[in-house]
Amino acid sequence: MRKRLFCALVVIMMSLMLCCPAIATNRAGAGSVTPFIGGYNFDGEEDLDKAILYGLRLGYNFTKNWTLEGVLTFAEPDGNRQYFSVTGPQGAPILVRGDSNDAKMYGYKMEILYNFLPDAMIVPFIAAGLGGRYMDWDDRSSDNDFVLDYGAGLKIFFAEDWAVRADIRHVYVTDENFNNVEYGIGLSYFFGGKKEQVIPPPPPPPPAPEPVVEPDTDGDGVIDKLDQCPDTPAGVQVDEVGCPLDTDKDGVYDYLDKCPDTPIELKVDKDGCPMKVTINLNVLFDFDKADVKPKYHSEIKRVADYMNAYPWEKATLEGHTDSKGTDAYNEKLSQRRVDAIKKYLVEKFGISADRLKAVGYGESKPIATNDTDEGRQLNRRVQAVMETYIRK
Repeated sequence: MRKRLFCALVVIMMSLMLCCPAIATNRAGAGSVTPFIGGYNFDGEEDLDKAILYGLRLGYNFTKNWTLEGVLTFAEPDGNRQYFSVTGPQGAPILVRGDSNDAKMYGYKMEILYNFLPDAMIVPFIAAGLGGRYMDWDDRSSDNDFVLDYGAGLKIFFAEDWAVRADIRHVYVTDENFNNVEYGIGLSYFFGGKKEQVIPPPPPPPPAPEPVVEPDTDGDGVIDKLDQCPDTPAGVQVDEVGCPLDTDKDGVYDYLDKCPDTPIELKVDKDGCPMKVTINLNVLFDFDKADVKPKYHSEIKRVADYMNAYPWEKATLEGHTDSKGTDAYNEKLSQRRVDAIKKYLVEKFGISADRLKAVGYGESKPIATNDTDEGRQLNRRVQAVMETYIRK
């Protein structure tokens, strides 16, 4: 009957371990109550059969690893029956059964436990302790014995405050030099102490949003919403706002600029080249004369307008003659002619004299033949070619 009860309790405890989720709670500062059932094997010298052991453990965890327990136990071992040989009526030996000396055993002790892996589901431990036992014999005698024990065990947690526990001890009865063994399985309840808060893992981060691909219609590396020149031809180098480069800052993009190094102060044409103004002056004179004919007033005024429009410019006036006369005479005549044009510009249009250079070349630079009247007329002239770039 007792063995069946022990087996049933073992089955119930194993079922609890299998059906409940494990949460290790061998926590510091917790108290514990552990009723248990097991067995007790006596030293052969004690003449007692092994017995079912009932007990109760009361514990306190100083830390997760160290526990102090008080243990109370009870067992009712049967005594081994003695047989005696006696002489029968006819002198033959007869084996006679003697009475057994049964007992009740009350145990009490204090144990210290060291728990390995206190945060795990299964917590192994070792134990050692000291105490005593009281033996109440059927023959009305009794004994008080001092005992020492040591052993090991397991705590298997199946809930926050509950664990199934198994223990085994070697029990040394010092007064009689007996070596006994006790073992048991129990159900431990833990209370008090600081429970560790189970912090759930943080939720997984939300999936990263799909990258938004901004359109770049002209493929210049600058997205459309930032591109100030959205139609740049392929392969053209652009700046940070998507516009083609204009190195000389003349308003014509480099890939269109035929004059890429134009000074910044000059106006340019559609090809990026400097715009310039050219004025041609050609005043003809009568033979051996240096008088300016009225019909050339507008021609000379064009030169004056140019000089006024571009006050930084200077002009060189060149005087010429035909081949009639000596070289010395013609050189002086050409000088009078060019001086006459210079005077005309200074007096009638207010052009500063130091901006005008007058040079007479005589007959040395004909532009036509001197063998005809027509050719000689073309050679009797004052001319100038003025050219300047237009500034901004």
